[in-house]
Amino acid sequence: MSEETLAKAKKLVGAVMAGHLATTDGGQPRVRPIAMRWVGENELWFATFTGSRKVAQLEANPAVEVAFSDPQWNHVRLCGDATMSQDDDREKLLGLVPELAQHFAGPTDPNFTLVKIAIECVEYLQMGTTEYETHEF
Repeated sequence: MSEETLAKAKKLVGAVMAGHLATTDGGQPRVRPIAMRWVGENELWFATFTGSRKVAQLEANPAVEVAFSDPQWNHVRLCGDATMSQDDDREKLLGLVPELAQHFAGPTDPNFTLVKIAIECVEYLQMGTTEYETHEF
């Protein structure tokens, strides 16, 4: 069931516009929608401004959870650790999400931080069921 769960989760994440990223700020949860892309076997990537509050939150506590849902109320929850990068993969993300060019001057823009979430656990819930299907890396 695990590989099937992973395939269903990737399909749902690829079909929706944004996931909801949960971080913490001190002891307070913070959740916001973020356009993300699933890259490779077990990473989610997104762009953010280098000086954003989420960068400070992720530096203080890299543990995150991201939730995605489709119009039929199927949903995916992903947990893992986030790292910030200003490496060459920013150019790859610009290719995956051309709309980012509206926000950043290019892959070397110092305000452009790439966040990579190393997915550790995937939970998929299909509408009409009560048990999560899981996949762990």
